[in-house]
Amino acid sequence: MFWQFLLSAQIALSAPLTHLVTNLPGAPSYKFQIYSGYLQIPNSQGKELHYMFYTSQNSLLSDPVVLWLNGGPGCSSMEGAFMENGPFIFSETNNTMFTNPYSWNRIANMLYLEAPAGVGYSMMGNIVNNSTNDTQTASDNLQALLAWYSLFPEFKSNSFYIAGESYSGVYVPYLATYILQYNSQNPTTSIPIKGMLIGNPVTDWNVDADSAWPAFLYWHQIIDDSIYAPWVNLNCSLLWQSSPSCVPLSESMYDLFTGVNYYDIYRECIPEQPMYENHKRRWMIENLQGIDNCVPDNALILYMNNPKVRNALHINTTLGAWEECADLEYTMNMSGSYFLYPNLISTPNFIINIYSGDTDSSVPTEGTRAWINNLGLTTNIPWSEWYLNQQVAGMYTRYGTNFRFNTIRGAGHMCIQWLPAQGFAMFQNFLSGTDLPLSP
Repeated sequence: MFWQFLLSAQIALSAPLTHLVTNLPGAPSYKFQIYSGYLQIPNSQGKELHYMFYTSQNSLLSDPVVLWLNGGPGCSSMEGAFMENGPFIFSETNNTMFTNPYSWNRIANMLYLEAPAGVGYSMMGNIVNNSTNDTQTASDNLQALLAWYSLFPEFKSNSFYIAGESYSGVYVPYLATYILQYNSQNPTTSIPIKGMLIGNPVTDWNVDADSAWPAFLYWHQIIDDSIYAPWVNLNCSLLWQSSPSCVPLSESMYDLFTGVNYYDIYRECIPEQPMYENHKRRWMIENLQGIDNCVPDNALILYMNNPKVRNALHINTTLGAWEECADLEYTMNMSGSYFLYPNLISTPNFIINIYSGDTDSSVPTEGTRAWINNLGLTTNIPWSEWYLNQQVAGMYTRYGTNFRFNTIRGAGHMCIQWLPAQGFAMFQNFLSGTDLPLSP
């Protein structure tokens, strides 16, 4: 223990002391390091991305570095850090911070990035930067990552992974692709990327997200044949222009979904307080009118706007209030990220793990399975139950040696927040490169 403490001290001395968080307000005691600061994007007219970094509780010198990105587009990864897989988290209804026994920094060095510029406490710079897109976000995230490695050179030899959820189904494959391209051109400063882990990921608009929503409602007994049969027969769509006869059908879907938790249909709907309304999932709000956000992050918003927290995290004093999601002019590539997968799958020694909380109506499992099936991969391990504590934790299948898909049974969009033990078990197996346990 004393030897490990000495190693931790050496890391702290060589990392940027100006970014060291010496007292995180409200946090229980801890023995790892926390850093928070800004990563400048070169030639960007003032973009600086805010990051938080938790060193591993296990072996920080050898454990992998994992970058976590939340989605949106335009939502802050502080949600992941303080609501999902960080060491200190809040519940949806309790403003008290508590230790997360399933924190991912138990076995990894966890890096959280607020991206794109203008999200959370990241600095947008020139107002022209409010307009962005998938490729610009990937480019900026790569530059931020290179800047981070220049501040933390101790971790250049640690294995590196990218993880995220929701619209990170676009962010993560794009960034992985940009990193691989960078590595091929810069072998002496390459990033040791080994894989990616993405939950309920927006990937192919043709089959998942809104495209899969009506089928999800039907197979979960929220709409019946009187709506779903004509919806299918008329080839209706929530994303693309379709027959005028589809409009009353979609309105009936919205009506029947009233009061249901969009992100987990079997969880209670906790209405968000009006003062905390934000721009979370603008595309969902525009297309699925009248559906409430049932997953309030009131405690997180209060915490991130606490002056003592801002000071502890070295937040730029010129910035205004922190919001979970920013109102960016974000242009999404309607091709999603599906087209990037063939090259990623063919990359040697690159592990891909897709996971899905199976009660999420936002990016339903049905849609995720559809785009995976469309890849035409050879099944190596057939659709099977996987177990945790002698209980079925979900379903699992593997294609070839490097592409895995698993569900987390009975959890929705933020499934690692709501079923953290299952999420941590999945994370462990992902990092170790082993299959999930298929027997009790």
